[in-house]
Amino acid sequence: MAEYREPNIRARQLGERLLERMAEKGWGVREMSRRLEMSAQWVSSVTRGRARPDPVHLARFLTTLGFRGEEYRALMAMGDEMRKPGLLERSENIRTLIGLEEHADAIAVFQANVVPGLLQTGDYARNLAIEMGNQPDPDKLDEHIFARLSRQAILARPHVRFRFFLHEFVLLLPVGSSSVMTGQLRQLLRVSAQQNTTVRIVPARLGGHAASAGHFQMMESGSYQPVVCIESEVTSLYLEEPQEIKAYRKVLRSLEAKALDEAKSKQFIADLIGGADAR
Repeated sequence: MAEYREPNIRARQLGERLLERMAEKGWGVREMSRRLEMSAQWVSSVTRGRARPDPVHLARFLTTLGFRGEEYRALMAMGDEMRKPGLLERSENIRTLIGLEEHADAIAVFQANVVPGLLQTGDYARNLAIEMGNQPDPDKLDEHIFARLSRQAILARPHVRFRFFLHEFVLLLPVGSSSVMTGQLRQLLRVSAQQNTTVRIVPARLGGHAASAGHFQMMESGSYQPVVCIESEVTSLYLEEPQEIKAYRKVLRSLEAKALDEAKSKQFIADLIGGADAR
């Protein structure tokens, strides 16, 4: 009837949507249990992502809650997908990433070429989208930028630990005008001054390094197993298999050991700002 295991991304998303609809109808777990003629423990497990209901029971759950049409089909497909860990979806759908970040206790990011979205200024983000040539309709560009930058609200949460590892090339790659870059560098210094945030530079002189394969973001939480997100031009890949997480933990340990320390990283950024101001 159902598999019980640690909740993965799709299982949590499905459970959250079921809880939303139950709340809309004013139904708690016991009422849902009564209507489905299933145990309250089972209903609770499904809504917490800890049980994978088989297609028949999921269909009954959805129809009882009144799901129809496209959303019904999407949730049934989600039920199939949640039987395997990991997730591949279109990059423009950032709801998954935002949901993971909002519940995270620790976030670690490595970037090799551009400033991570969580640290970008509005001017930098706008110029980057234009220069990359993949910006949405011009009339929707500001909406796109706002949606991306709204993620930065989590930086104000003191209980979340942030670690950013930026390759030196990130700071040297010009995006927009010199004033845009200087503003971005100042933003990095401001964020690095927060007690819960470290920004460390991976110097080019290291040559090859553990994260040479490319950028990634790892999110950890007390409410879900660790997840690594790798964004590409059109898709976002979410990894959560134990051996995958182990591999990225190894990368992070190497970056911790070889990147410039916090003080030297801040000085590196400050020197770039000073050089830009002098020009």
